[in-house]
Amino acid sequence: MDATKGRLLAAAVGILCGFCGILALMTAGVLALAAVIGMTAACFLVSSILMLISVIMMYLFLKPYRPSSEEIDDLEDSTADALADLPFDTLKKLVEKYPVSVTAGALILGYTLVRDPKAATRHAQRLLLGLL
Repeated sequence: MDATKGRLLAAAVGILCGFCGILALMTAGVLALAAVIGMTAACFLVSSILMLISVIMMYLFLKPYRPSSEEIDDLEDSTADALADLPFDTLKKLVEKYPVSVTAGALILGYTLVRDPKAATRHAQRLLLGLL
């Protein structure tokens, strides 16, 4: 699993623990502990445990010990990988070779995307296959 996905998963676990089960957990914990240590101490103990869980999840998500230079390097690497996958040279050659056809195709693609988004992919594939 990628580190970013792991951090997002940790954040999702933190949100789940914080919002979905918090009311039931607090109520059950306070009621169970109130008979043993008293209502005030039970409320304090339950809230302290939940605060500790949220701090751990925030720490895993934000990673304050990781330098910002590593974060920037990771961002630059992922951006470079994404841009390397784009076929800029092929598109540039198509525009230079068929400027009117590419413009008409872009207009048709925009119109079909607004009118029928599901069919837009089919039209784009037909246009590119026709130009090649």
